[in-house]
Amino acid sequence: RYSPSATVEGATITENSGVSEIEGRLPKSKLILLCKNETVLKWMCNCDHVMYQALVEILIPDVLRPIPSALTQAIRNFAKSLESWLNNAMNNIPQKMIQTKVAAVSAFAQTL
Repeated sequence: RYSPSATVEGATITENSGVSEIEGRLPKSKLILLCKNETVLKWMCNCDHVMYQALVEILIPDVLRPIPSALTQAIRNFAKSLESWLNNAMNNIPQKMIQTKVAAVSAFAQTL
């Protein structure tokens, strides 16, 4: 099976390597501090909005074309679940980052 490796600042990370090498370069305590930084939060929010806008264009490419009701219902169910999925995925993350990401995902869900 092909397993591409990525390079992070000179360190090769493969699929089977542990997270310890990455944590050695960016300890969790420093990552948490970054998650509280206002500049990082603004950048992350902008990235999230760009990503969600791209997803809207993929999920609903032509607003003038009728969408089958089954697809409409699937998109609605997906949108309803997003916020809870995000909250569940963000264990041990600073509340400010969670609030920022939830605001972006909520805006995305409302556009669907």
